[in-house]
Amino acid sequence: MSSDLTYIIWWWFIFFLFGLVSIPLTWLFFRRFIDLGYGFSKTIGLIIVAYFIFLTGISHILPFTKTWLYVVFLSYTTVNYYIFKIKRKEIVSDVLKNIRVLIAQEILFIIGLLFWSYVRAHNPEIRGLEKFMDFGFINSILRSKYLPPTDMWFAGLSINYYWFGHFFVALISKFSNIPSSVTYNLMLATILGLSLMGVFSLSSTLIKNSFQKINPKHIFIAGLLSAILLNFAGNFHTPYYLSKEGRDKYWYPDATRFIGYNPDIDDKTIHEFPIYSYVVADLHAHLINLPFVLLYIALLFNFVSESSNLKAQKSKQFSNINFPIKKLFKTLELRIFKLFGIWSPTRRALKLGKNLEFRISNIIPLGFILGIMFMTSTWDFGNYLLTTGVVIGFFNLKKNGFNFNTIISSAITIGVLLIISGITIYPFLINFQSIAQGVKLVHSHSPLWQLAILWGFPAILTVIFMLFLILVKPKIRKSDLFIFSLHVASWILIILPEIFYVKDIYIASHYRANTMFKLTYQAFVMFYLSAGYIAVRTITLINKQLLKLATGVIFIIIFSLVLIYPSIAINSYYADLKNYSGLNGILWLKKQFPEYYAVVAWFNQNIDNQPVVLEAPGDSYTDFNVISSYTGLPTVSGWFVHEWLWRGDASFPQARVTDINQIYTSNDINLSKSLLKKYKVEYVIIGSFERQKFPTLNEARFQQLGQLVFSSGNTKVYKLN
Repeated sequence: MSSDLTYIIWWWFIFFLFGLVSIPLTWLFFRRFIDLGYGFSKTIGLIIVAYFIFLTGISHILPFTKTWLYVVFLSYTTVNYYIFKIKRKEIVSDVLKNIRVLIAQEILFIIGLLFWSYVRAHNPEIRGLEKFMDFGFINSILRSKYLPPTDMWFAGLSINYYWFGHFFVALISKFSNIPSSVTYNLMLATILGLSLMGVFSLSSTLIKNSFQKINPKHIFIAGLLSAILLNFAGNFHTPYYLSKEGRDKYWYPDATRFIGYNPDIDDKTIHEFPIYSYVVADLHAHLINLPFVLLYIALLFNFVSESSNLKAQKSKQFSNINFPIKKLFKTLELRIFKLFGIWSPTRRALKLGKNLEFRISNIIPLGFILGIMFMTSTWDFGNYLLTTGVVIGFFNLKKNGFNFNTIISSAITIGVLLIISGITIYPFLINFQSIAQGVKLVHSHSPLWQLAILWGFPAILTVIFMLFLILVKPKIRKSDLFIFSLHVASWILIILPEIFYVKDIYIASHYRANTMFKLTYQAFVMFYLSAGYIAVRTITLINKQLLKLATGVIFIIIFSLVLIYPSIAINSYYADLKNYSGLNGILWLKKQFPEYYAVVAWFNQNIDNQPVVLEAPGDSYTDFNVISSYTGLPTVSGWFVHEWLWRGDASFPQARVTDINQIYTSNDINLSKSLLKKYKVEYVIIGSFERQKFPTLNEARFQQLGQLVFSSGNTKVYKLN
């Protein structure tokens, strides 16, 4: 336990350092936020450093090494020092005024980090579901000299998946020098901490901006409520079935596998949410992307609130910046518009004074983070492009009314956003092939009663908020319009999987599962983000005490109902938190497969770079391919369904499986030799998985083809001549 605490403290210090260093840059964009954007400072610092390392690595300019990573971090620190030096008085003044909020935010991060580290330490295994894949990506990236990283389950090719989030984790792991088997679990806790901070920053700022004068306690309550609900709440499935069947019979994954499962029909769907992701502990793209999503929503609010004033204005964050970045933004603004032939219509629209005005200095960060989301979780690029269109559309509509200028100004804004995000994405895109197979209309629909159970909580929020907006219509604030826009976008994301789906390889009974999963996950995020805001905003403006009390009771009841879920899920997955096992996610392998554990340790301690190893290919979601996953060394073929999904055709992994079978079992030594040469195999594994997969395995052949370099029990590693 003491070693875990040492890891946690060092890990926290690194994130604290990134956050502290990033304060000047964060201040430029979020000066008007209640915490000066400190809730996003850690994320911003790490994203910028990670993206720069990504650019130099994917262009093969400089390798992905610790030395280069530290150089980039020092350079980033220097830029922030330069900003601080110029704006010192204002930054220091603002920080001192808001120091309590900044401290509270850091405490919130520490609570999230400590709490979930403690929870994960009761079942830290990096095993089951998608964990081998996620861990394999991280380990492959850690071994990669340049980018894109090698696919650890398809030697010779790079990963064809949105892997930037895993690169983000690998970068922090390399920076900290903590083993990846520990940082995997620390990162899950970190995402919780970052998300708590991000939601608090957003919700508290929104509620503050909705009043001329408000009690600071109400600001704190709104931020904390939203942070807790988004990160820990479930849906109405839990209280509904608890009341019917009791706690002992309730199985927590059912809240995410409901439509198509109960009753059992051939339309299996997925509708997950953050606390389920934390509990099952897959360090998957949609979860890694959560802090980036919150940063994007904050930037979007910044953008529309700064740009929607009726008077022509300049961005307040940048209006007094008297150093080269201001000139750079002006130059970029003119050149980008001229380059894409939209300067004239944009200028005309600006002259009309009825469009949503923006400066490149505001939209560049928005487009950049949208691009980062494409590389981290591609679905969220579409989700938040749609959300951005809805938000900007409503702000333009309120400002200008429904007319041509509203349409053209919204279209121009989205167009420029796409250009900036496209520039951000391009280095990633040239090495990536879409795994989607087109868009089609659905042939089944979710029963309304099931949708009501899953989305009853946000439906109540929306109804309450709509009634509130009707009552205060003349006094609707920007924060109100922003929350309303998020709700509209969220309902669209829920409705869309009832109309179309993105086709992939999954069987007919699960044909729209992935579409519903990826769209409604973000609908959940936006709905629950707004919960604290809606509760405080509504209750605070009610004058009649009886009605105020009744409304408060309604919120307490519905919040309590959705917060039943985490205790059930955590106690179920983590065995009531009775057995503390530590944060090292590889120790299960030592207990259950000690010989493979020894092989993994030998490779990690003795073999550099990424030579190809041969191990038995396995079915997805099994313990096969543990060596390639746990070392990051590429094998000829790994989890079959995953490679089928990533390559778009089952024939590709199948051809390799056939060749591997020949290598292990053929009596023709020349055939085995030629196939080993074809895939550039340097090491061959022979252990229980290989003997299970190939009962007629010819082990004597490998003594002729190479030499035994390591053995543990009956598991052997041969290095080929």
